[in-house]
Amino acid sequence: MSAARPQPAPVTHVVGRAEIDAYAALSGDRNPLHMDEAYALAAGFAGVIAHGPIGLQTAFELVARWLGEDADTAGVRLDVAFRGPVHLGDEVTCRCEAMHEHAGDVVLELRAVNQAGGELLQALAVVPRGLAPRG
Repeated sequence: MSAARPQPAPVTHVVGRAEIDAYAALSGDRNPLHMDEAYALAAGFAGVIAHGPIGLQTAFELVARWLGEDADTAGVRLDVAFRGPVHLGDEVTCRCEAMHEHAGDVVLELRAVNQAGGELLQALAVVPRGLAPRG
């Protein structure tokens, strides 16, 4: 791959109650695992867990920032494997661990972890070569 491609910068978000409440209102997903601390504890979690897309937001933002403010993201694909729950108060950081070209696309291997280093998700972002930035 061309050495001219810049490495995507990491993205970090802290998950707050406001994000969980807003996503619940937007999606209609009011599962008590996301809304009720006592319920989540009784279910074996360390507290309320965020909806999956809230933790995934760091990966979306990483790709969007890398592509640039005015980029058209049509054609970008994201394949995600959720590895662990995102809890209220978690600091979620997504990093690009590898970048390579495959079949005419640029593939970003992404990984998101919490503040303790616990893996939250892995993702492959597949970006058409023409959209990928050059140095």
